[in-house]
Amino acid sequence: MNIETEIELKEDKPQKRGITYEIEKNKGLTTKRKKEYRNPRVHHRNKYARALIKRKSRVPTARTEEEKYIGEPTGIRAGIKRGIKLKS
Repeated sequence: MNIETEIELKEDKPQKRGITYEIEKNKGLTTKRKKEYRNPRVHHRNKYARALIKRKSRVPTARTEEEKYIGEPTGIRAGIKRGIKLKS
């Protein structure tokens, strides 16, 4: 009897079908987007990297001083002239 009553109970209640992912999200027809654009943090990190590359072509990189300047190693020779006289 238990089995028969369970079958009768199941038949009495009509089951509604569950909704699908497509119905739930209701996106319709959309273009496929890169994963980068779906993650704002990664998108801005890549955007910054591209901006740095563009900046490098415009602004020269600052050269750091390797050693302090201590003058010419052999000294300055006073007898040598390397200037050119200007024509007036």
